[in-house]
Parts: sequence; C-alpha cells; structure tokens
Amino acid sequence: MHLSTLISGLSAIGGLTVAHAAVTNPVIEADDFNVTAALGDLGVDVSSIPALEPYTGLEARSTDLACAAACASLSFVFGSKVSGQGADGYDNFTSSFWSVQQEEVEPRCVFRPTKNTDVSTAVLLARLTGCKFAARSGGHAAFTGASSAPGGISIWFKDMNAVTLNADKTVASIGPGNNWLSTYSALEPYGLAVVGGRASSIGVGGFVLGGGISYHSNLYGWSCDNVESFEVVTASGLIVTASATSFSDLYWALRGGGNNFGLVTKYNLYTIPAPHMYGGARTFLQTAFPDVINAWVNVINNATVDGNAQQYVAFLQTQGMSLASAELTYLKNDSNPEIYKQYRSIPAISDTSSSKSLVEYVRYLETENPYHLREVYWPISVNLDEKFANWVVNLWFSMIPQMANVTGGQPVLIYQGITEPMLNNMNNYGGNPLGLAGSAGPVHLLHVAFWWNNSSDDNTVYAFVNSFLEKVLAEAKVVGVYNEYIYMNYAGMFQDAIAGYGAANKAQLKNIAKKYDPREIYQVLQPGYFKLEGSPVTPNF
Repeated sequence: MHLSTLISGLSAIGGLTVAHAAVTNPVIEADDFNVTAALGDLGVDVSSIPALEPYTGLEARSTDLACAAACASLSFVFGSKVSGQGADGYDNFTSSFWSVQQEEVEPRCVFRPTKNTDVSTAVLLARLTGCKFAARSGGHAAFTGASSAPGGISIWFKDMNAVTLNADKTVASIGPGNNWLSTYSALEPYGLAVVGGRASSIGVGGFVLGGGISYHSNLYGWSCDNVESFEVVTASGLIVTASATSFSDLYWALRGGGNNFGLVTKYNLYTIPAPHMYGGARTFLQTAFPDVINAWVNVINNATVDGNAQQYVAFLQTQGMSLASAELTYLKNDSNPEIYKQYRSIPAISDTSSSKSLVEYVRYLETENPYHLREVYWPISVNLDEKFANWVVNLWFSMIPQMANVTGGQPVLIYQGITEPMLNNMNNYGGNPLGLAGSAGPVHLLHVAFWWNNSSDDNTVYAFVNSFLEKVLAEAKVVGVYNEYIYMNYAGMFQDAIAGYGAANKAQLKNIAKKYDPREIYQVLQPGYFKLEGSPVTPNF
C-alpha cells in the first residue's frame, strides 16, 4: 500500500481539524476527524516520517509493530527528547519510581516533552499508530502501569516544570513535571503557597486529579477544589483551558476524575499565604489507643472551630511493640494549640514536633515514604464513628501476625478524617465529582499501606489486605456506617475508584468523556490507572 493511502486510512481513526492552539470555545470531536491533518496543524508532516513507510494496512497489528513505529516517529520529530531501552534517559525514568512494581515496567520508549504542543503531537502519533501510552508526573502510584506503559510510550513530564504567578499573584501556574517540593520552593520567596501535597516527591498531576488532601484542607478544601483552571490536551490534540466558566463540564470532571479526559499540561491553582507551621509525630503505646482514637475523633469534629489543624494516625507493629503514631500539624507556629491539648495530655513515648516552614515539613514527611520497595495502598471509607474506629484497630492487630513471614513486610493502618470544612468546600466553583459533598457528617478515610521486599509475597500481601478490608466493610454495613467512597490517590489496583463516586456521578463522567473523547483514546490507548469502568487489574489471589 502506498504511504499516502495508508495515512488517509489511518487518519480516519481520529477528532476535529482545527488550529491546535489553546481555545476557549466548546469543541466536540467530529466523526470525520483527520489525525494526519491535526498533526499537520502542529507542523508535523506525517508523509516525511520514514518509520511509517513500511507500516502497511489497517489490519490488526502487534503492539511491538505499532509502538516501534510510534517511538521511531517521535524520535524523528523530537530527537533527544525520546529515549529507548539502554539509554540514560530511559534508565533514569524506570529507576526513579516510588514502587518497585512501577520500576519493573519496560516501556518501548520514554518521551520528555517540553511544551504543550509536544504532548499534542505524542497523543496524535499514538493515536495514528495505535500504540498505548501513559503519562507520569511524580510517579508515586504503587502498581504496575499506573504511570508507565508496558511496551508503549511513557510520557514523562519532568521537563515541563515551570512555576509562575499571574500579575496579582493570586494564581500559580504549575507544570505537571513539578512535585510539591519544587512547587512550594518556587512560591516560598513570595510568601505564598497552594493547597497541595504533604510529602516532597509527590507529583502535582496525579495528586490534583485524584482529589488531594493537604495540610491546608480544613481551611480551604482539597487541592482539586482550589484549581482556577486546567490546561489540557484532549484526544484530538486540541489544547483547551477548562475552568468554571469555560469547558465547565470538563473542569468539573478533572477535579477528581483522574486521567480519563486528557493530559493536563498546566495546573492553575489559587494561591494562599505560606504558613510557618508546627508539628510532627507523637507516638503512643497500645494502652493509649482508646484515648488516641477519642482525641482523633474530637479533632475531626472540631475542625469547624479551628481549621489550622491537620492530622492522621498510623497504627503499626515494630520491634515487638504495637504503636499509634499521630502526625499532628498546625498551620501556625504554636506548640500547644487548644485543639491538640487532648493529644498532648496522653503520655507519648516519642515526639518529633518542631517549628517548620512548609518546605521543611514536606522534606521531613518524605522520610515516611521509602523508595524502591514493593508497595500497596488500599483505602475504604466509613462514616465517622468512634466505637467502630476502635473495633477496626482491634481487628487490625489481631490479623497482623499473619504477615510475620513476609520478608521486609511493614503493614500500617492509617486513619484520616474528611471533615465538615472539607466537605463544604467541595461545593466551590461548581463542585466536584467525588460524591462526598452531600455527606451527613465527617467521613473516616482509612487505608492500609504495606511495603515488602519480594515479588513471591505479592499475592500473600494482597490477599491479606483484601481479607482485612472485606471484614471491615462487612461490619460497617452491619452497624450502619458504610460509605462507598474510594479515595483515588490511595486506591489499590483491584479497586474501582470511580464507582465509589456514586452511580450518578460515574454516569456524568462517562458522558463528559464521550463528549471530549468519543473514540475512547484515553480509555483504550491509555489503559493505566483508574478508568471509568472497572478496576485496573482483576484479582488473581
């Protein structure tokens, strides 16, 4: 087949032939979208790319052939921005993930765009060839393929790392290649911050798109509820700015809907004053657990009184001791605020609390997120109930001995509260799709974090966590505290995070995806992480 005929056929796979600059008027992908013409609008002459010359026919093609053509085409267009296996850029990508499961993924190539139109071109070339892709901001998801594409194109946003302010410094524009350390460090000289992550290496992208619990959330809400606008590359390669007044349905969907609607190339977040904080971890023995849980519940319920407090409690066994470690953060340099006095009346065996800037705090908390281990996070939610919270902790410590033979294993149960101020802020700027805004009261977000050494223990760990949480959910239904919400940023690979948003919100998200991506490019060619239907992986344990 002649190349021009092939390209004409391939081009029928695609959106709307318009200039691929940022646009502000609603655009719906036309049935006769032409991928080749869209690439031409970006200055890419498909007929000049040698890698596509032998690419014959529209018949079924192997992943290897499709992605060989896609990666060679990217390399032809972008040169050194593309790295193949064995190259330094490739190895730097695969070795720098948080979890070993992600490090084990071998993409066909790694592409490091430097501007939004680079991303448009990559999406369209993937679409033209049928090569699967993934995109990485920080790479802090735990499971295989979440932000790296096995055998496909892994788009690494590392070089799209600008942080700028608008004229009146009310909005910070943050590139997806930033983590929260680089973001806060750029804003600190101006005395500013944004509602972002709590550990330094967490990427901006996945965090915001999954919701985003922050130190500041009792004052301002979650990160997704503090986005002024998103710059996003749609499936047709078109670059749009989605806000409360422009592409407002897409804006709503991106505030918790994950990677299902496009690749975000700029996060425009409202700025807030940078705090000088006080906080750290107070650690308690098992005899104090009921008092610790009572204090934890009371801080949640008093969030309407003092929104400067942010807390979580981790329950774990180490060195033969059962412990509760309460991370108590305060957004003022106050070592003994009234809201934490109950905690401070409970005898602790250690306390790391000190005065810290926001930059110092995220660096400190990074030590709780060890790299290069096998990892799983797995959350559920229940309505806040102190008696039930105590029951869950007792169940947890009764089951931990089952993991004694897991090499390097460290299971941790973590309690957080979704408070009334957080829930109220979910109505800001048209709301979000999380399904929590109408909650009758605070929500108890609990999740298991577990790290271990050997892949031979994977299914043992997964089965243990699943068994524990199934028992918790069953009891929650019996006592009437069940809540279907699943926090995407902690969700495990066997969970259907979007289903936890409720049937109506899930249906609306699917409608919005169909509007902006009628050929399901971001569902089929970008299959990793949490899609609109089902879990990323089917359990086999």
